[in-house]
Amino acid sequence: MRKGLSLIGLSLVFVIAFGAIGSRAEGPIRVLENHASFRFSEQLSFALVAESDQEIREVTLYYRRQSERVTTRVAPRFAPGRHVEATFDKALEPGEIPPGTTLEYYWRVHLADGTQSDTPTQTLLYDDDRFAWQALRSGNLTLLYYGGDREAALAQQLATSAQAALARMQSQVGVTLASPVRIYIYQSSNDMRAALSARSQGFDERVVTLGVAVADDTLLLLGSYAGVQQTIAHELSHIVVGLATKNPYSPVPRWLDEGLAMYAEGNLPADNLRALNDAVAHDALISVRSLSSYTGDASQVDLYYGEVYSLVDYMLRTYGRDKMADLLKVFKQGTYQDDALRQVYGLGLDDLDQAWRASLGLKARATAPPTPTVSKAATAAPHRSDTPGPCPATSLVGALGLLLAFARVRALRPG
Repeated sequence: MRKGLSLIGLSLVFVIAFGAIGSRAEGPIRVLENHASFRFSEQLSFALVAESDQEIREVTLYYRRQSERVTTRVAPRFAPGRHVEATFDKALEPGEIPPGTTLEYYWRVHLADGTQSDTPTQTLLYDDDRFAWQALRSGNLTLLYYGGDREAALAQQLATSAQAALARMQSQVGVTLASPVRIYIYQSSNDMRAALSARSQGFDERVVTLGVAVADDTLLLLGSYAGVQQTIAHELSHIVVGLATKNPYSPVPRWLDEGLAMYAEGNLPADNLRALNDAVAHDALISVRSLSSYTGDASQVDLYYGEVYSLVDYMLRTYGRDKMADLLKVFKQGTYQDDALRQVYGLGLDDLDQAWRASLGLKARATAPPTPTVSKAATAAPHRSDTPGPCPATSLVGALGLLLAFARVRALRPG
């Protein structure tokens, strides 16, 4: 999740939205120095040295992520005159800007006679420069890794797993990855920590992040985790489904997003299957309506993911991939889930629940149960922000033992 701005050498900050930034002529100013630099996960720095035949009274910096329409406007401290030196340093928190992000920036200079001049737009590639990354390209995927032969072999294995997951989604679900995606493979949780957004001290102490989609086109993976091949399939599904349903109104329902991600992994893991079978045997399934929110009960996490897999599997087996593809297209229009389901399947959310239960040999519910309130105190539950943010795959360890949980949280980015 993107944090609030923490600014150094700053008198005023605005966030404004406008169209694409184009090249600008320097006009009556002479730019002697114009550059930007960074220390990964610590600081962004911008500097301008300019002069003019008349007094320069105001200098403003504009910058944004290249993929976004929202631009940050900053008024740095400087001494007015015919020769000015303006600098701006922005303190960064870990994970605030994803690695591989291209930033665009330019300066606007106001002169004594009321005219203004803009410098040409420049770009800065913000990347995790702590490591010597090597690139392996596979279709629309670029896998970035560091290390020696063992890490190169792992990258090749993950490329194969990723392509298999994408092929499975295309053939069984009817969605494809149409745009490039970068996958950063870190070799330890310590290496990856600086690229991840911090949550709370207690949460971060108990959670190891296995994989996270930090942007529409960027995925971070913990390569040393034994289940990394399942993680890459799961997280790629989130990216593919997110791109297929992206709209300014509402995200795809969590049960569908997580169910498709579990489906992309292949066979349902044993712990999830065991929890699902036990719930069916005792008629203790969470309702589909309640699956729209993550459970706040850590003991139900295995069941939650077993159920969303089973539900998606039922929909695909019963109605086919074309209907699922149609459903995702309807969600791309920002349609609410009850309306979307009725439009494509002729079923409401509760109707779908009853049909799915019947396929498992269960009777209809007497009454539809209320949607449970997510407990904020349940730290072992999958993490979900109230606003869209990144989708982490996490392994929670400690008193609760080892718990694999994935949470869909899209990055909060303006525009």
